[in-house]
Amino acid sequence: MFFIVAPLIQINEIVSVGYKGTGSFIQAFPFYESICIRANLYILIFNCVFAFFYLYFKKIITTKTTIKKEYKNTPIVLLFLFLFCIIVFLINIQTVIFQFQHEYYEEAEQTSVSKYLIVQKFLFFIPLAGIILSYFYLKSKDRTSKNYKFVLFFFIGFLTILLILKNPLTEKRNALGPLYITLLFLFFRKYLSDNYKVLRFMFVSMVFFFPLMSIITHSRYSLSQMIAKPILLYKNIEYLSVADAFNSLHYDAYPNFLATIDYFDNKTIVYGEQLLCSLFFFVPRSIWESKPDTTGFVVGNYLIDKYKFNWDNLSNPYISEGYINFGFIGILLFAVILSFVFVKMIKWLQSGDILKSIFAFYFAIYLMYFLRGDLTSGFAYIMAFLFAVVYLPKIFFLFINYYAKK
Repeated sequence: MFFIVAPLIQINEIVSVGYKGTGSFIQAFPFYESICIRANLYILIFNCVFAFFYLYFKKIITTKTTIKKEYKNTPIVLLFLFLFCIIVFLINIQTVIFQFQHEYYEEAEQTSVSKYLIVQKFLFFIPLAGIILSYFYLKSKDRTSKNYKFVLFFFIGFLTILLILKNPLTEKRNALGPLYITLLFLFFRKYLSDNYKVLRFMFVSMVFFFPLMSIITHSRYSLSQMIAKPILLYKNIEYLSVADAFNSLHYDAYPNFLATIDYFDNKTIVYGEQLLCSLFFFVPRSIWESKPDTTGFVVGNYLIDKYKFNWDNLSNPYISEGYINFGFIGILLFAVILSFVFVKMIKWLQSGDILKSIFAFYFAIYLMYFLRGDLTSGFAYIMAFLFAVVYLPKIFFLFINYYAKK
């Protein structure tokens, strides 16, 4: 989508209106045929290296034969998780109301980056862990069992809280898509049981469903305004034409890669500087005053200075992050790293640990947004999700099981 369909539509748009040296992409970067050829060659090499090392790692990294992991004292852990989620909801109820009453971008503008990460990408995802644990508990137990009704109550409670905190009508695509597709996988696994079914579903979602949902989730109006005045929904359809989705900033990965190549050619590069920003995303700028800016911000400002663009909060695709950090070697290195992570996630998906298995599926869907970039945001968000859905519940189990033995 981002490196085939979108570029074809975007370049065709530039050429069809008459390219005489002034045609440019949506983020104001000019269409240079030579840079496009370089970018396409880099993408081809990246894919070939990824495929080779994916097969290599898949061969040498074996899956251990494991018995399905059973979480002891699940009902007690679910009780504490539920109480924790209730507290999170009550503390952040004003944030939920704010999302309902205001446009999608206003929350990000009025919230610090660290608070947004902790609240939206960590705390608000914790109910999903409760849903996973309670759902598998209910599937494995008879309805007449001792704690069945209590766990069923927790399941409904977790699901209700998640639907409120991650409202599908106000949540953004980088959480909306992976989250709700993961829920579909959890509840209706047979419909997403193989690569073909997932690919078919994702293609339909990317081409039709998510562009349509962006009419609501990326509206100029708040959800409460659209409910009060449905005519605003029609006006927003005119403003956010689904037909123009591929020629918008939602699909700017390819032109941003082109701009990064141009930036690398013309600016002094400190090798690995951007990677430090991504790896140490959790260090506040108040402590690390010289912390590098995200790659999207750096390239965005480059476009503003050189090509008179008017926006600096851009995405930057994964391959582009490799290039801006280490040049051509970075493209090779990042392809190898991605292939290794791919294989590890496959092993997690096939493991007997339900939390790791669901996380691995979520990661597979989230890759669409992670690969689009930028790396700092993508890495920070997936790490927050990992701690919310996998490690926090395991900490609860660790403490409960420890005291249960006493």
